[in-house]
Amino acid sequence: MLLLEKLSKRALVGHRGMPAKELENTLQSVQKAIETGADVVEVDIQKTRDGVLVLSHDENLKRTFGVDINIRETDWEELKELSRDRYSLARLEDALELVNGRVGMFLEVKHPEDAGAVLRVVEGKNVKDWVAVISFYPQALEPFKSKLVTGLVYAKPPGSIPEAKKLGCSIALPRYNLATQKAIDFAHKLKLFVVAWTVNEPEKAMELFTRGVDGVATDNVEELKRALNLLK
Repeated sequence: MLLLEKLSKRALVGHRGMPAKELENTLQSVQKAIETGADVVEVDIQKTRDGVLVLSHDENLKRTFGVDINIRETDWEELKELSRDRYSLARLEDALELVNGRVGMFLEVKHPEDAGAVLRVVEGKNVKDWVAVISFYPQALEPFKSKLVTGLVYAKPPGSIPEAKKLGCSIALPRYNLATQKAIDFAHKLKLFVVAWTVNEPEKAMELFTRGVDGVATDNVEELKRALNLLK
């Protein structure tokens, strides 16, 4: 499986694509992450009022597109007309077609109730080998069990490694400060890959990789790629 193979070789994950260079969660951001050496790209998913899955971390587009519009209260026909400079809101289908197995891909489900729609999209495309669904919410991952690689994201101590294993996940995704040596060793003992987020300092990334993490999510793949090359 391409995705897990990537994680077995010190993977760099483009967090929301490559926001250090392009607007986050856009097709340009995803493409830039791939071009600069990402092994995996991560995107966030929201659902429009009429059920279209789009890439966005926030429900509201004020921060990213400068307009006070809530994605979940708006139809796609209106949202697709929005733009900021050369950027526009991207559908999940478009992002999957762009990546097309060139690298691995993490789809973060922001709302558990969107899981069914995400499952329908990924099952309609040949993505099983290179896509994983990740979420902070265990209930968002349950529909994907035994159908797709999943990962549990967490940010609070003591961590969620046992929960990830119980859910049938293959990946534990701790905030970087929770990726201690003890936690990494415990996760590996349970046959879980560990991907720490979000790390933009090369020194911290080097420390985490030396400690044994399988992947690091970053806003600047290019910068961390240079640092990682020194480790190899």
